[in-house]
Amino acid sequence: MTVAWTPGQVVLGQYEVVGEPKAGGMGVVNRVRHLEWEVDLAVKTPLASASFARFEAEAGTWVGLGLHPHTVNCVYVRTIDGVPRVFAEWVDGGSLAEAIRAGRLDRAAQLDIAIQTAWGLQHAHDSGLVHQDMKPANVMLEPDGTAKVTDFGLAVAASEGTFGGGTPAYFSPEQAAAAAGDRGVRLTPATDVWSWAVTVAEMVAGRRITRYGQAAAEALQTVRADLAPALYELLASCFAERPAGFGELVDQLIGLYDKPYRRPAPRPALLRSDGLSNQALSLLDLGRPEEAEARWREAITADPHHLPSVYNFGLHRWRTGTVTGEEVVSGLQAARAAGGDPEPGLGALLLGSVELERHEDDRAGELLREAAAADPASAEAVAALRERAGRAPRISAGTLAGEIRTMVVGPAGEHVLFAIREGGLFVWTPSGGGPRELARGEKVTAIALGGAGRLGAVLREDGAITLWDLPAGTPRDGARTAPGAMSVAVSGDGRFLAAGHRDGHIRVWELGAAGAPVVLSGHTAQVTTLALSRTGRRVLSGSFDNLEGDGTVRHWHVSTGECVATWIGPSRGTLVSGEPWVHYPGDRVALSADARYAVAAWQDGPLALWDARRATVVGEGSHRMQYEPVMELGPGARGLLIGGSRRTAQVVDPRDGRSLRTFDDDLPEELYGVQAGAISPDGAVLALGGIDYVVLRAMPGSGYRAPWRYARPRPAPELHRAQESFDHLMAQARERFEAQRFAAAATLLRTAGTVPGYHRHPELLRGWRSLLPHGRRSGLIAAWELYHAEGRGHFTQPPTVALHPAGRLMATGQWTGDVDLWDFAQGQVLHTFERGPGSQGAMREVCWARGGTLLVVHTWGGILRLIDVRDGRSHVVEGETGGISAFQLDHSGERVLLGDESGTMRLLGLESGVRLFLIRATDSRIRAVTVSPDFTRAVCLDDAHEVRMWRLNTRKPEWKTRLPFTGQGLHFSPDNRTVLLEELTGVTGLDAARGKKRFEFPGRRSTTSGHTNVAFSADRRLAATPDASSLTVWDTSSGEVRHRLALPEVPVEFALAPDATFAVVAGGTDAVGIWDLATGRCLRTMEGHRQIMHRIRLSEDGTAMVTADLVGGLRAWELAWEADVD
Repeated sequence: MTVAWTPGQVVLGQYEVVGEPKAGGMGVVNRVRHLEWEVDLAVKTPLASASFARFEAEAGTWVGLGLHPHTVNCVYVRTIDGVPRVFAEWVDGGSLAEAIRAGRLDRAAQLDIAIQTAWGLQHAHDSGLVHQDMKPANVMLEPDGTAKVTDFGLAVAASEGTFGGGTPAYFSPEQAAAAAGDRGVRLTPATDVWSWAVTVAEMVAGRRITRYGQAAAEALQTVRADLAPALYELLASCFAERPAGFGELVDQLIGLYDKPYRRPAPRPALLRSDGLSNQALSLLDLGRPEEAEARWREAITADPHHLPSVYNFGLHRWRTGTVTGEEVVSGLQAARAAGGDPEPGLGALLLGSVELERHEDDRAGELLREAAAADPASAEAVAALRERAGRAPRISAGTLAGEIRTMVVGPAGEHVLFAIREGGLFVWTPSGGGPRELARGEKVTAIALGGAGRLGAVLREDGAITLWDLPAGTPRDGARTAPGAMSVAVSGDGRFLAAGHRDGHIRVWELGAAGAPVVLSGHTAQVTTLALSRTGRRVLSGSFDNLEGDGTVRHWHVSTGECVATWIGPSRGTLVSGEPWVHYPGDRVALSADARYAVAAWQDGPLALWDARRATVVGEGSHRMQYEPVMELGPGARGLLIGGSRRTAQVVDPRDGRSLRTFDDDLPEELYGVQAGAISPDGAVLALGGIDYVVLRAMPGSGYRAPWRYARPRPAPELHRAQESFDHLMAQARERFEAQRFAAAATLLRTAGTVPGYHRHPELLRGWRSLLPHGRRSGLIAAWELYHAEGRGHFTQPPTVALHPAGRLMATGQWTGDVDLWDFAQGQVLHTFERGPGSQGAMREVCWARGGTLLVVHTWGGILRLIDVRDGRSHVVEGETGGISAFQLDHSGERVLLGDESGTMRLLGLESGVRLFLIRATDSRIRAVTVSPDFTRAVCLDDAHEVRMWRLNTRKPEWKTRLPFTGQGLHFSPDNRTVLLEELTGVTGLDAARGKKRFEFPGRRSTTSGHTNVAFSADRRLAATPDASSLTVWDTSSGEVRHRLALPEVPVEFALAPDATFAVVAGGTDAVGIWDLATGRCLRTMEGHRQIMHRIRLSEDGTAMVTADLVGGLRAWELAWEADVD
């Protein structure tokens, strides 16, 4: 039952109800005051639940109509108290029906309203809709005389043409026929023209002309004396000729005016990000998530850092498991940094709300207090702070231990029972000091907890099961020996003990009772996980361990020994036998301790939650689990704990995969990786164990969800003015640019960026991109992710990627040896170049050459594959006497220097294929090569750690030098004077003439082979090298330091901007930072990767970027910059 709102009531602390409600055909309309916006809105609520479906259809139609000066704007749809409600603009002048009854319309006003309503209906027709209920009551009037068509409850698609109802007095003949039962009738825009003509006739006559609209042609005669002859003829033609639109009718009406008509022909307003985000929220509320996501993408395309859009879309994607909470926070931080707060405290409020839902309570409190200080009237900030104040203090405890193998934690985290790899069993009571050793023996296989969290069962590899009183830390009676047991469980009441065995059997004992155990048979492979219900009457079991399990979860009744339900994975292919392939080696399963739920992370499938009692899947979501050793399901399936080898863990909602909280920075460094985990029986505390450390943390609670953010509506005239202003400024900027008046163009672009809603418009960003070559890069306007791809099992390992110099294309390598060519902006694979004969091995490295028309692919088989992307032709280059082990393109990309396993160097022209130089440079395999910019000298580095300088076409090296350690790469400075030598320990500059050291930049960081050691500007005049906590930019000819960038962590992977104005740096976390080299300031931080970064690539103008991590995660980014132009 819908609860009525009463005058003076404040709903959700946000809407004050003004005046009495008005009843309509399908619902009631309340006038409310939006307290934050200080704007009145009309809220339409359905009369009863029976009309909800029809009401939602109306709402969906209205939402899709968009914004027009002569239709009432649907601001958004929002469900409150389980009831969908339409929030529309409030039109303050009443309805046309009321104006007719009051007799307050003169002839000019009547013609004006006729024209405006025709325009409004034509907009609906242009949008593909037929209104079906045009009448005076569905026209609203502003005090200034503006007329707006409203109530699209019966509107249907013109292509559909079905009858939805209407008001008989305004029926067209086809509506009357449909109402009489004729199902063959189709409704078209002519239907609305008929009803409009009836409405106009009534408005001019001052009274209803007929009770039956289909008789309007005859009824018009009865009011002929009240109509001007020209108007009578016009309306009569609507009934006789049945026009399908209003174009000519409007022209004729304007011609009836005695003086020039004052209103210009309107056009639909293009919604900016705020309107699009509101539409998205409405569609989401109406159960149309795909359409909602499309609207949000439009909103973020229009403005990548629009705060409400970034917030709402981020929340939606997080709650559906598409992104992590950290990515939502990172996106909001970037949006806030880019645009500031459009409203006082808005950025802090949105960030604080997300952090509160993530249970980052301390950070949430700081942000929400900031928001409340900036806007004391914010009801949302007050409500969020109230939620924050009511939360229990966070549990945070830790202690040294051995290398944890398995563990359980008691209620409220009072006791932790854990086993270390060497076989020691310990109990830790955080309030009582450090861990206490209880016993030593064979390695512990599993630990279970029962007896209201007081009784622990410990299973060792020899099958011995011992029972322990957790609070007392003492052994209990009831020990058993179960040879071959792999899993153990205790009932909640502590009366029953169960063990799962390698042979697939499950044995259940009643503690303290004599006799043999109950044996449950059905699994065909080892039972790896086990749970007993509170009373011990039910058992839940799983058999999953690579391919050694049978891939099933089974639910048993102990009293009968019957398996009452079996759960298997989804089909992910077909076996040779023709049966569906439902068990993959990477399938993972966890059981709730009360034997009620099982959760499975199916390899190449969803995360799914199974209710054993109902034998049905009750939730599904996406997941990215790969090799995480910890997967523990909390009581009532209220949280799933996942932990990996890195110092990080997270709790997700097993029903949809949404990340509830991530633990990383707040975990102690001593933890190293997470190897074991547990959730307390009351669901309040989680325990994590690693090498030498155990920690306790509070489980994220449930209840609070950050509220959606609806943007303040902007009227159509305001949007029109903004659009016209922006279009005019951009047209002027284009003219200045074409006239090569670049400074003037830049001034106009800056002015265009101040137009509300257009600060980061795509056309504006394209304008700035065009100006970059003519000025100096200055401020970062925006940086956002275009898309991401998870390439594990598809890309090479680690990934190989090359971004086209102009940022239009991208190449990636498949593990099969094929090469994918992508449209970078769209994220679509345009073509796959198959491996082909002679292409030995997968891709090792790839780069662009010959002006971005040629891909040079170096394979692990020791060949170069040259692919012309214009026509797909491919050519293979092999080594002279051994596989190609090193190559380097010259700066123009027209020549390539090769080194092979036999020690031969040769220089080839890529266009001609002509060999320009060949020499047997060394007796060892060549590791790296470089050629001088003037093509007079070439340098090689071999496996014997020797560097040799050769003048072309000579028989002896000009000089050589031996390194103490293996080198990795060689480069020439652009002035030909310096050879730059990459080593694991840093970069050394050698005098090209004599081979003597000129300078060096030690890289005091722990690094792995394959990560970047040096990055260059486009002209190679500047280079960047890493240190333990900094990045140094220096002159490649002199070694002079130009910038030293202090970093918060060790730089793992990095890239230098083509013009050396900024650097992109990734550390050991999943964040990528964009740093301004002149100021040393981090301009943006982007998150999303879940593994260590492997490659960062930038386009030649620094506006396109691709990042790839070690396990195949690839993300495409766009960076937008302003330019200072003299």
